[in-house]
Amino acid sequence: MGVVILLFLLQGVLVSAGHVTRFKGHSSRSSVNIQHSSRHGAIDPAFLACVRTRYTCGVMFMDTETCGDSLCQCCGFAEPDKPTYATCSGDFTEVHKVRYIPQLPTSVQHLAFRRNLLLSEELNQGFFDNVTYIAYLVLAENKITWIDGSIFSKLTNLTCLSIAANPLQSQEAIRNALMIPGLQGLAAGQTVLGALDVKEFRNITTNVSYLWLGESHVSTYDMTVFCVLGTIRYLSLFGSSLKRLNCTCTLPFKYLDISSNKLEFFPETCTDQNQPIFPGLRELQLQYNLISSFSEELSCLPSLKFLDLSNNMIGGYTGQPFSAASVPKLNTLVLSNQCNVANSFAISDYTFTNPSLRVLILDGSGINFKGQLSPGFNKVFANDTIEYLSLAQNNFENVEDAEFLEIFGHLPLKTLILSSNVFNSFSMKTLSHFENLSTLYLASIDLSSVSDGLFDFMTSLKYLELSDNKITTIGENTFSPETRERLTFLSLAKNPFICSCDLLWFAQWYASNPRLFGSNTDYTCDNLPGVTVANYSLTVQPCLLSHAMNVAIIVTCSVLIVTLTTLILLAHFHWHIRLALYEAFMGRGDVRKLRLLADHFDYDVFVSYAKEDLPWVYGKLMPELEGRLGLRLCVHERDFIPGNNIVDNIVECVQSSKKILMVFSKDFVRSQWCQFELTYSMNHVMDYDDALIIVCMDDVVSHDMTAVMMAALRTTTYIQWEELEDVDCVSVGTSSPRSARDRWTSWCVVLQTCM
Repeated sequence: MGVVILLFLLQGVLVSAGHVTRFKGHSSRSSVNIQHSSRHGAIDPAFLACVRTRYTCGVMFMDTETCGDSLCQCCGFAEPDKPTYATCSGDFTEVHKVRYIPQLPTSVQHLAFRRNLLLSEELNQGFFDNVTYIAYLVLAENKITWIDGSIFSKLTNLTCLSIAANPLQSQEAIRNALMIPGLQGLAAGQTVLGALDVKEFRNITTNVSYLWLGESHVSTYDMTVFCVLGTIRYLSLFGSSLKRLNCTCTLPFKYLDISSNKLEFFPETCTDQNQPIFPGLRELQLQYNLISSFSEELSCLPSLKFLDLSNNMIGGYTGQPFSAASVPKLNTLVLSNQCNVANSFAISDYTFTNPSLRVLILDGSGINFKGQLSPGFNKVFANDTIEYLSLAQNNFENVEDAEFLEIFGHLPLKTLILSSNVFNSFSMKTLSHFENLSTLYLASIDLSSVSDGLFDFMTSLKYLELSDNKITTIGENTFSPETRERLTFLSLAKNPFICSCDLLWFAQWYASNPRLFGSNTDYTCDNLPGVTVANYSLTVQPCLLSHAMNVAIIVTCSVLIVTLTTLILLAHFHWHIRLALYEAFMGRGDVRKLRLLADHFDYDVFVSYAKEDLPWVYGKLMPELEGRLGLRLCVHERDFIPGNNIVDNIVECVQSSKKILMVFSKDFVRSQWCQFELTYSMNHVMDYDDALIIVCMDDVVSHDMTAVMMAALRTTTYIQWEELEDVDCVSVGTSSPRSARDRWTSWCVVLQTCM
């Protein structure tokens, strides 16, 4: 059984630790801190630091400086050179122990002298001569076995004393400490003395109202001793392995901490005469126990305002334990992380209808709100008074907007915590229904974006938690100027921000008011490892235009470039295009084939030449080919039909000639019509497997020839004409030099062969 209990306690600790970790880092103000702001009767923080021997310098306060002969650390500087806390602690060894209390600044009110192996024999009135002004003294974790109250007589301001975790030999040491004049708080836990014996504490005078006896490790605690110690108002039995409390009298407590024990049942609160055992109790801490159910135990708590039952094993209950009849002044109720067998917390009608209830915390209770929906379920919260509601780590899957409003819509909420939930059917815009909402937690809900103006209708919203989501950017319209002015805290930490132009506005907003957003290190650029939003920078000019405008500019420029390129190509190849169109629509081949078969042609040779070369054609070429060889040449100045389209004349003459002769020259290169004739003739030759005869008039090869001319010269053996003194010389291709007459004859032979 003990092993089972230990496992349940461990599970409760882990669940709570996981819950705290979930919120840690998201902001400096967790749900627990907000919860404490509503507590009534809570222990003064100054006494907490003393009675629970909490670390101060380096933990509670980071502004730590060396002081007291360099043996101590001072912190909590309300003003320069005026610390409030001092720690003069060792490490349980003789080497590092502090053997005396050094002179400290007179502003020090809290002194921790721990782990220094301090013995009772070393304590005397002179031990505190250097710090007679302190009010809070911690002597925990030393070797003190007994205490004489007179040794503190010089500490006239002493208000709180901690002698916890010392090997006290008898309860007389606690008795003597309680009688120190003016003492209001005493920590004497973590000892082996067990529960206080009522006989030891009769007939004493004490002013102590804060008493911590935690970690005393007893199973049953007789509370009767506190009937004798009638001044105790704040009692802690934290972590004492308690299973049961016994009491036969009325106790004057305002605050009672029985957390982290082994209680299986809610402590009895009524006497046998049905009178309250704790008539003035305002705050009851019962977290981290093994309480599984309760029914009538809460009926005698008329003054209770704060009840913490988190991290127990409650799965259900009978009756209405939180009703006004049971706890009429209940203001704050914590029921988080119930580790019961069903792993969920069942809620019945009228559970939270106490009109005094203002704060309700149900974090991590596994409540399935969709499964709980039924006629009348909204009666669970029918009191219309809850202002602070925490529902982190529950189940909102498939809960629709109307269903959410049915359950919670009537509540006058000022604080709402919905972190670590899944909302797949619920619209965040529904939250605008809560017009009084000033604090909203939406951390870890897988929110991928924030719609523009989503929070603008929450006119009371000042604190917004959106950390640990999947938000990649925040735009200028996400929060209106009025909303940005209204917010006092906005956490967007631990989101995978994409640092680009879209985030530039938010980066500038963050830089202008970093305190609004919390931790700097938790705002990082997911696409830029090691870069934070705070130090992310980008030139403003590239971001001045919107994404749509950038796309429009790129598309427009692309269209202009394509159009301009097309026009240039059309201008450069318009003859090729014209020829291609002509060929496509005019037809070819049939007439040519018939003429070849019938050997019926109007001309033997079509001559293509530039008009500048006309003298050579008339003076050299025509006499030789027409006069000597008897060939019929087609020369356009002579043979083109007047009035016809030039293109029609060229095509008709090429089709009506057996062979084509091209006269390449520098002027031929510059003539558009010559280039057209060449292009058409090349296609004609390729289509009909014909031969093209080329004569180069000069050193045209070395000049800037067209692509078609270069192709023709590279694929055709051409004739190079050379002016000689004695003859009209020609040579064939790259043949070796011969006499002018021989070369002329060779050219004629070639031409006749081609015919």
